[in-house]
Amino acid sequence: MPTVTTYPGVFGPYSPITFTRASTATYFDSTGTLQSAAIDAPRLDYNPSTLAAQGLLIEEARTNSIRNNTMVGAVAGTPGTLPTNWTTSLAGGVSREIVGIGTANGINYIDIRIFGTTTNTNLALNLVLEGNTIAAAVGQVWTSSAWVSLVGGTTTGITNVYLTQTERSSGGTDLAYLNGTSFLSTINSNVRRTYSPTLSNASTAFIVPSLWVTHTGIGAAVDFTLRIGLPQLEQGAFATSVIPTTTTALTRAQDRAVVNTISPWYNSVAGTIYAEFSLTLPASGGNQFFTQTSDNSYNNRIVNNISSTAFPNTSTVSGGTSDGFASTAGAVTANTTVKVAAAYASNDLAISLNGGTVATDNTVTIPSGLTRFDLGSDHLGFNNVKAGYLRRITYYPTRLSNAQLQAITA
Repeated sequence: MPTVTTYPGVFGPYSPITFTRASTATYFDSTGTLQSAAIDAPRLDYNPSTLAAQGLLIEEARTNSIRNNTMVGAVAGTPGTLPTNWTTSLAGGVSREIVGIGTANGINYIDIRIFGTTTNTNLALNLVLEGNTIAAAVGQVWTSSAWVSLVGGTTTGITNVYLTQTERSSGGTDLAYLNGTSFLSTINSNVRRTYSPTLSNASTAFIVPSLWVTHTGIGAAVDFTLRIGLPQLEQGAFATSVIPTTTTALTRAQDRAVVNTISPWYNSVAGTIYAEFSLTLPASGGNQFFTQTSDNSYNNRIVNNISSTAFPNTSTVSGGTSDGFASTAGAVTANTTVKVAAAYASNDLAISLNGGTVATDNTVTIPSGLTRFDLGSDHLGFNNVKAGYLRRITYYPTRLSNAQLQAITA
Protein backbone atom coordinates (compact mmCIF):
# COMPACT_ATOMS: atom_id res chain seq x y z
CA MET A 1 0.00 0.00 0.00
CA PRO A 2 2.29 2.83 -1.17
CA THR A 3 1.63 6.03 0.74
CA VAL A 4 2.75 9.61 0.30
CA THR A 5 2.17 11.67 3.45
CA THR A 6 3.40 15.25 3.46
CA TYR A 7 4.48 15.06 7.12
CA PRO A 8 7.09 14.23 8.15
CA GLY A 9 10.00 14.28 5.72
CA VAL A 10 8.48 12.58 2.68
CA PHE A 11 10.85 14.54 0.42
CA GLY A 12 13.97 12.80 1.68
CA PRO A 13 16.72 11.23 -0.49
CA TYR A 14 14.65 8.08 -1.10
CA SER A 15 11.38 9.81 -1.90
CA PRO A 16 9.65 8.75 -5.13
CA ILE A 17 8.50 12.36 -5.64
CA THR A 18 10.38 14.83 -7.81
CA PHE A 19 9.54 18.40 -6.81
CA THR A 20 10.28 21.43 -8.99
CA ARG A 21 9.75 25.18 -8.82
CA ALA A 22 11.85 27.60 -10.87
CA SER A 23 12.18 30.17 -8.08
CA THR A 24 12.56 30.50 -4.36
CA ALA A 25 9.37 30.75 -2.31
CA THR A 26 8.31 31.53 1.25
CA TYR A 27 6.62 29.41 3.90
CA PHE A 28 6.15 29.35 7.67
CA ASP A 29 8.12 26.83 9.68
CA SER A 30 6.99 25.00 12.85
CA THR A 31 7.88 28.01 15.01
CA GLY A 32 5.73 30.41 12.96
CA THR A 33 8.75 32.08 11.38
CA LEU A 34 8.71 33.03 7.69
CA GLN A 35 11.39 31.14 5.78
CA SER A 36 12.59 30.96 2.18
CA ALA A 37 12.66 27.64 0.33
CA ALA A 38 15.33 27.19 -2.32
CA ILE A 39 14.60 26.62 -6.00
CA ASP A 40 13.05 23.15 -6.45
CA ALA A 41 12.59 22.74 -2.69
CA PRO A 42 9.12 21.75 -1.40
CA ARG A 43 7.38 23.85 1.23
CA LEU A 44 5.92 21.98 4.20
CA ASP A 45 3.95 24.86 5.65
CA TYR A 46 2.65 25.62 9.14
CA ASN A 47 -0.09 27.95 10.32
CA PRO A 48 1.79 30.96 11.74
CA SER A 49 -0.85 31.51 14.45
CA THR A 50 -1.64 27.97 15.65
CA LEU A 51 1.65 26.36 14.50
CA ALA A 52 -0.39 23.44 13.12
CA ALA A 53 1.10 21.56 10.18
CA GLN A 54 -0.89 22.38 7.03
CA GLY A 55 0.72 20.17 4.39
CA LEU A 56 2.65 20.52 1.16
CA LEU A 57 1.99 24.04 -0.12
CA ILE A 58 1.08 24.07 -3.83
CA GLU A 59 0.61 27.41 -5.61
CA GLU A 60 0.29 28.75 -9.11
CA ALA A 61 2.78 31.33 -10.41
CA ARG A 62 2.18 34.85 -9.07
CA THR A 63 3.98 38.22 -9.30
CA ASN A 64 4.33 40.77 -6.52
CA SER A 65 4.07 44.09 -8.35
CA ILE A 66 5.22 46.14 -5.35
CA ARG A 67 8.90 46.59 -6.19
CA ASN A 68 10.16 47.12 -2.65
CA ASN A 69 8.22 45.41 0.12
CA THR A 70 11.28 44.81 2.34
CA MET A 71 11.72 48.50 3.28
CA VAL A 72 14.96 49.11 1.37
CA GLY A 73 15.98 52.77 1.67
CA ALA A 74 13.99 53.51 4.82
CA VAL A 75 15.68 55.67 7.49
CA ALA A 76 14.35 56.38 10.98
CA GLY A 77 13.65 59.99 11.91
CA THR A 78 11.05 62.76 11.99
CA PRO A 79 9.85 62.70 9.30
CA GLY A 80 12.53 60.15 8.33
CA THR A 81 12.87 58.52 4.94
CA LEU A 82 10.28 56.15 3.52
CA PRO A 83 11.25 52.95 1.69
CA THR A 84 12.23 53.54 -1.94
CA ASN A 85 9.13 53.94 -4.17
CA TRP A 86 6.82 54.61 -1.18
CA THR A 87 5.14 57.99 -0.57
CA THR A 88 2.74 59.49 1.97
CA SER A 89 0.23 62.30 2.16
CA LEU A 90 -1.25 63.43 5.49
CA ALA A 91 -4.08 65.51 6.85
CA GLY A 92 -3.26 69.12 7.66
CA GLY A 93 -1.81 69.53 11.15
CA VAL A 94 -0.48 65.97 11.22
CA SER A 95 3.19 64.90 11.17
CA ARG A 96 5.04 61.69 10.38
CA GLU A 97 7.85 59.81 12.07
CA ILE A 98 9.66 56.72 10.82
CA VAL A 99 10.15 55.01 14.17
CA GLY A 100 12.22 52.18 12.77
CA ILE A 101 12.49 49.15 10.53
CA GLY A 102 13.19 45.53 11.42
CA THR A 103 12.18 41.90 11.14
CA ALA A 104 9.78 39.95 13.36
CA ASN A 105 9.13 36.23 12.81
CA GLY A 106 10.91 36.59 9.48
CA ILE A 107 8.58 39.40 8.32
CA ASN A 108 10.25 42.68 7.28
CA TYR A 109 8.39 45.66 8.72
CA ILE A 110 8.42 49.42 9.10
CA ASP A 111 6.91 51.34 12.05
CA ILE A 112 5.30 54.65 11.06
CA ARG A 113 3.98 57.10 13.65
CA ILE A 114 1.31 59.68 12.75
CA PHE A 115 0.60 62.42 15.30
CA GLY A 116 -0.99 65.85 15.60
CA THR A 117 -4.37 67.56 15.42
CA THR A 118 -6.13 67.58 12.05
CA THR A 119 -6.97 70.89 10.39
CA ASN A 120 -8.86 69.45 7.40
CA THR A 121 -10.74 66.31 6.37
CA ASN A 122 -7.97 64.78 4.27
CA LEU A 123 -6.84 61.27 5.14
CA ALA A 124 -4.85 61.08 8.36
CA LEU A 125 -2.52 58.78 6.40
CA ASN A 126 -2.38 57.83 2.75
CA LEU A 127 0.58 55.46 2.47
CA VAL A 128 1.20 54.72 -1.22
CA LEU A 129 3.12 51.45 -1.58
CA GLU A 130 3.85 51.70 -5.31
CA GLY A 131 3.48 54.56 -7.78
CA ASN A 132 1.90 54.72 -11.21
CA THR A 133 3.82 51.70 -12.56
CA ILE A 134 1.45 48.72 -12.41
CA ALA A 135 -0.48 48.16 -15.65
CA ALA A 136 -4.04 46.97 -15.11
CA ALA A 137 -7.38 46.80 -16.92
CA VAL A 138 -11.10 46.78 -16.22
CA GLY A 139 -12.45 43.39 -15.14
CA GLN A 140 -9.19 42.20 -13.59
CA VAL A 141 -9.06 41.09 -9.96
CA TRP A 142 -6.06 42.24 -7.92
CA THR A 143 -5.29 41.27 -4.34
CA SER A 144 -3.60 43.59 -1.88
CA SER A 145 -2.12 42.16 1.31
CA ALA A 146 0.09 43.25 4.19
CA TRP A 147 0.70 42.59 7.85
CA VAL A 148 -0.68 45.67 9.63
CA SER A 149 -0.99 46.26 13.38
CA LEU A 150 -0.96 49.00 16.00
CA VAL A 151 2.32 49.01 17.95
CA GLY A 152 2.17 52.44 19.62
CA GLY A 153 -0.26 55.16 20.61
CA THR A 154 -4.02 54.67 20.47
CA THR A 155 -6.84 54.58 17.94
CA THR A 156 -8.43 57.74 19.39
CA GLY A 157 -9.65 59.95 16.56
CA ILE A 158 -9.32 57.17 13.94
CA THR A 159 -12.41 55.88 12.14
CA ASN A 160 -11.06 53.37 9.58
CA VAL A 161 -7.89 51.57 8.56
CA TYR A 162 -8.00 49.71 5.26
CA LEU A 163 -6.13 48.56 2.19
CA THR A 164 -7.03 50.58 -0.89
CA GLN A 165 -6.54 50.25 -4.64
CA THR A 166 -6.75 53.34 -6.86
CA GLU A 167 -7.69 52.89 -10.50
CA ARG A 168 -5.88 55.40 -12.73
CA SER A 169 -6.08 56.41 -16.37
CA SER A 170 -3.19 56.24 -18.82
CA GLY A 171 -2.54 59.89 -18.00
CA GLY A 172 -2.38 59.25 -14.26
CA THR A 173 -5.82 60.62 -13.33
CA ASP A 174 -7.56 58.93 -10.38
CA LEU A 175 -10.69 57.18 -11.64
CA ALA A 176 -11.93 55.14 -8.68
CA TYR A 177 -10.96 54.34 -5.09
CA LEU A 178 -11.57 50.76 -4.05
CA ASN A 179 -11.52 50.34 -0.28
CA GLY A 180 -11.40 47.08 1.60
CA THR A 181 -13.24 46.41 4.85
CA SER A 182 -11.85 48.44 7.74
CA PHE A 183 -9.83 46.35 10.18
CA LEU A 184 -9.70 49.02 12.89
CA SER A 185 -11.50 46.71 15.33
CA THR A 186 -8.71 44.11 15.03
CA ILE A 187 -5.79 46.52 14.61
CA ASN A 188 -4.05 45.16 17.72
CA SER A 189 -3.68 41.76 16.05
CA ASN A 190 -0.56 41.25 13.96
CA VAL A 191 -2.16 39.34 11.10
CA ARG A 192 -2.04 39.53 7.32
CA ARG A 193 -4.79 41.72 5.88
CA THR A 194 -6.11 41.08 2.37
CA TYR A 195 -8.41 42.77 -0.14
CA SER A 196 -9.42 41.45 -3.59
CA PRO A 197 -11.58 43.85 -5.63
CA THR A 198 -12.53 43.68 -9.30
CA LEU A 199 -11.45 46.73 -11.31
CA SER A 200 -14.55 48.44 -12.64
CA ASN A 201 -13.59 51.55 -14.64
CA ALA A 202 -13.35 51.09 -18.41
CA SER A 203 -10.55 53.66 -18.64
CA THR A 204 -8.31 52.00 -16.07
CA ALA A 205 -4.70 51.65 -17.23
CA PHE A 206 -2.86 51.50 -13.89
CA ILE A 207 -3.51 50.45 -10.32
CA VAL A 208 -1.96 51.97 -7.20
CA PRO A 209 -1.94 50.08 -3.85
CA SER A 210 -2.20 52.10 -0.64
CA LEU A 211 -2.97 51.95 3.07
CA TRP A 212 -5.55 54.51 4.19
CA VAL A 213 -6.36 55.79 7.69
CA THR A 214 -9.39 58.08 8.11
CA HIS A 215 -10.22 60.28 11.11
CA THR A 216 -13.23 61.83 12.83
CA GLY A 217 -12.87 65.27 11.24
CA ILE A 218 -11.28 68.68 11.80
CA GLY A 219 -9.81 68.91 15.28
CA ALA A 220 -9.16 65.18 15.68
CA ALA A 221 -6.15 64.59 17.94
CA VAL A 222 -4.35 61.49 16.69
CA ASP A 223 -1.20 59.68 17.78
CA PHE A 224 -0.73 56.14 16.52
CA THR A 225 2.10 53.96 15.25
CA LEU A 226 1.38 51.32 12.65
CA ARG A 227 3.63 48.39 11.82
CA ILE A 228 3.40 47.46 8.13
CA GLY A 229 4.99 44.20 7.01
CA LEU A 230 5.74 42.79 3.54
CA PRO A 231 2.95 44.40 1.48
CA GLN A 232 2.04 42.62 -1.75
CA LEU A 233 -0.08 43.33 -4.82
CA GLU A 234 -0.75 40.39 -7.14
CA GLN A 235 -3.21 39.75 -9.94
CA GLY A 236 -5.61 37.08 -8.74
CA ALA A 237 -8.64 36.55 -6.55
CA PHE A 238 -6.78 35.69 -3.32
CA ALA A 239 -3.47 36.28 -1.58
CA THR A 240 -0.70 33.73 -2.02
CA SER A 241 2.52 33.28 -0.04
CA VAL A 242 4.44 36.52 0.25
CA ILE A 243 7.09 37.33 -2.37
CA PRO A 244 9.88 39.52 -0.92
CA THR A 245 11.13 42.28 -3.25
CA THR A 246 13.83 44.94 -3.06
CA THR A 247 14.12 46.82 -6.38
CA THR A 248 11.79 45.22 -8.91
CA ALA A 249 8.60 43.19 -9.22
CA LEU A 250 9.29 39.48 -8.77
CA THR A 251 7.51 36.27 -9.76
CA ARG A 252 7.22 33.09 -7.73
CA ALA A 253 7.04 30.11 -10.09
CA GLN A 254 4.47 27.31 -10.01
CA ASP A 255 4.96 24.34 -7.68
CA ARG A 256 5.18 20.93 -9.37
CA ALA A 257 5.31 17.42 -7.87
CA VAL A 258 5.52 14.18 -9.87
CA VAL A 259 6.33 10.50 -9.43
CA ASN A 260 8.13 9.60 -12.65
CA THR A 261 8.28 5.84 -12.06
CA ILE A 262 5.09 4.09 -10.95
CA SER A 263 6.31 0.54 -11.59
CA PRO A 264 6.08 -1.89 -9.83
CA TRP A 265 3.52 -0.62 -7.35
CA TYR A 266 0.91 0.66 -9.81
CA ASN A 267 -1.90 -1.75 -10.71
CA SER A 268 -3.07 -1.08 -14.27
CA VAL A 269 -6.23 -3.13 -13.79
CA ALA A 270 -7.73 -1.74 -10.61
CA GLY A 271 -6.82 0.67 -7.84
CA THR A 272 -7.91 3.40 -5.43
CA ILE A 273 -6.46 6.83 -4.70
CA TYR A 274 -7.12 8.55 -1.38
CA ALA A 275 -6.39 12.30 -1.08
CA GLU A 276 -6.57 14.66 1.87
CA PHE A 277 -6.19 18.33 0.96
CA SER A 278 -7.53 21.89 1.17
CA LEU A 279 -7.94 24.53 -1.53
CA THR A 280 -7.97 28.31 -1.26
CA LEU A 281 -10.41 28.75 -4.16
CA PRO A 282 -12.24 25.48 -4.99
CA ALA A 283 -14.70 27.17 -7.39
CA SER A 284 -11.91 28.70 -9.46
CA GLY A 285 -13.62 28.62 -12.84
CA GLY A 286 -11.21 25.90 -14.02
CA ASN A 287 -10.26 22.33 -13.22
CA GLN A 288 -7.77 21.72 -10.41
CA PHE A 289 -6.15 18.29 -10.56
CA PHE A 290 -5.10 16.80 -7.25
CA THR A 291 -3.80 13.67 -9.03
CA GLN A 292 -3.34 12.46 -12.60
CA THR A 293 -1.93 9.12 -13.71
CA SER A 294 -0.95 9.22 -17.39
CA ASP A 295 1.35 8.05 -20.19
CA ASN A 296 2.77 11.60 -20.29
CA SER A 297 0.07 12.67 -22.71
CA TYR A 298 -3.59 13.64 -22.73
CA ASN A 299 -4.51 10.47 -24.63
CA ASN A 300 -4.38 7.98 -21.77
CA ARG A 301 -4.96 9.03 -18.19
CA ILE A 302 -6.95 8.73 -14.99
CA VAL A 303 -7.79 12.11 -13.49
CA ASN A 304 -8.98 13.07 -10.02
CA ASN A 305 -9.85 16.74 -9.88
CA ILE A 306 -11.99 19.52 -8.48
CA SER A 307 -14.30 20.94 -11.14
CA SER A 308 -14.64 24.61 -12.00
CA THR A 309 -17.60 24.74 -9.58
CA ALA A 310 -15.81 22.90 -6.70
CA PHE A 311 -17.13 19.33 -7.14
CA PRO A 312 -14.69 16.38 -6.90
CA ASN A 313 -14.60 14.27 -10.08
CA THR A 314 -12.87 11.12 -11.28
CA SER A 315 -12.56 10.43 -15.01
CA THR A 316 -10.69 8.41 -17.62
CA VAL A 317 -9.36 8.99 -21.13
CA SER A 318 -8.41 5.95 -23.19
CA GLY A 319 -6.89 6.12 -26.68
CA GLY A 320 -7.72 9.82 -26.87
CA THR A 321 -11.40 9.26 -26.06
CA SER A 322 -12.97 10.59 -22.86
CA ASP A 323 -14.63 7.61 -21.33
CA GLY A 324 -15.59 7.30 -17.67
CA PHE A 325 -16.82 10.08 -15.40
CA ALA A 326 -18.21 10.26 -11.86
CA SER A 327 -18.81 13.34 -9.70
CA THR A 328 -19.76 13.71 -6.05
CA ALA A 329 -23.02 15.32 -5.00
CA GLY A 330 -21.22 17.56 -2.52
CA ALA A 331 -18.79 20.39 -3.19
CA VAL A 332 -15.49 21.35 -1.57
CA THR A 333 -15.46 24.31 0.84
CA ALA A 334 -12.63 26.84 0.67
CA ASN A 335 -9.78 26.49 3.17
CA THR A 336 -11.29 23.34 4.66
CA THR A 337 -9.49 20.00 4.73
CA VAL A 338 -11.44 17.40 2.76
CA LYS A 339 -11.01 13.67 2.13
CA VAL A 340 -11.66 12.15 -1.29
CA ALA A 341 -11.32 8.53 -2.40
CA ALA A 342 -11.60 7.53 -6.07
CA ALA A 343 -11.48 3.94 -7.36
CA TYR A 344 -11.12 2.45 -10.84
CA ALA A 345 -11.58 -0.94 -12.48
CA SER A 346 -12.97 -2.19 -15.78
CA ASN A 347 -16.42 -0.65 -16.29
CA ASP A 348 -16.21 0.69 -12.76
CA LEU A 349 -15.41 4.20 -11.52
CA ALA A 350 -16.36 5.41 -8.05
CA ILE A 351 -15.71 8.46 -5.90
CA SER A 352 -16.69 9.60 -2.39
CA LEU A 353 -16.20 12.91 -0.57
CA ASN A 354 -16.03 13.07 3.23
CA GLY A 355 -17.87 9.80 3.70
CA GLY A 356 -20.72 10.85 1.43
CA THR A 357 -22.72 8.86 -1.10
CA VAL A 358 -20.50 7.11 -3.64
CA ALA A 359 -20.93 8.34 -7.22
CA THR A 360 -20.28 5.70 -9.91
CA ASP A 361 -19.93 5.10 -13.65
CA ASN A 362 -20.25 1.54 -14.95
CA THR A 363 -19.21 2.11 -18.57
CA VAL A 364 -15.47 2.67 -18.38
CA THR A 365 -12.38 1.69 -20.34
CA ILE A 366 -9.31 1.78 -18.12
CA PRO A 367 -6.36 3.25 -20.08
CA SER A 368 -3.17 1.23 -20.43
CA GLY A 369 0.51 2.14 -20.64
CA LEU A 370 0.41 4.70 -17.80
CA THR A 371 3.87 5.69 -16.55
CA ARG A 372 3.71 8.78 -14.31
CA PHE A 373 1.76 10.15 -11.38
CA ASP A 374 1.34 13.94 -11.04
CA LEU A 375 0.22 15.67 -7.85
CA GLY A 376 -1.43 19.09 -8.11
CA SER A 377 -1.49 19.37 -11.92
CA ASP A 378 -1.48 17.41 -15.16
CA HIS A 379 1.72 16.21 -16.87
CA LEU A 380 2.32 19.59 -18.55
CA GLY A 381 1.65 21.64 -15.44
CA PHE A 382 -1.78 22.79 -16.60
CA ASN A 383 -5.11 22.28 -14.79
CA ASN A 384 -3.05 22.99 -11.71
CA VAL A 385 -4.08 23.62 -8.14
CA LYS A 386 -4.31 27.41 -7.83
CA ALA A 387 -3.33 27.35 -4.18
CA GLY A 388 -3.75 24.79 -1.44
CA TYR A 389 -2.26 22.08 0.72
CA LEU A 390 -1.79 18.40 -0.05
CA ARG A 391 -1.79 16.66 3.31
CA ARG A 392 -1.88 13.02 2.27
CA ILE A 393 -2.03 10.91 -0.88
CA THR A 394 -2.40 7.12 -0.55
CA TYR A 395 -2.55 4.62 -3.39
CA TYR A 396 -4.19 1.22 -2.93
CA PRO A 397 -3.42 -1.34 -5.69
CA THR A 398 -6.96 -2.66 -5.48
CA ARG A 399 -10.47 -1.39 -6.06
CA LEU A 400 -11.78 -0.74 -2.54
CA SER A 401 -15.48 -1.37 -2.02
CA ASN A 402 -17.92 1.52 -1.94
CA ALA A 403 -18.34 1.02 1.79
CA GLN A 404 -14.57 1.26 2.21
CA LEU A 405 -14.44 4.46 0.15
CA GLN A 406 -16.95 6.01 2.52
CA ALA A 407 -15.17 4.68 5.59
CA ILE A 408 -11.70 6.05 4.77
CA THR A 409 -13.06 9.49 3.89
CA ALA A 410 -15.47 9.86 6.80
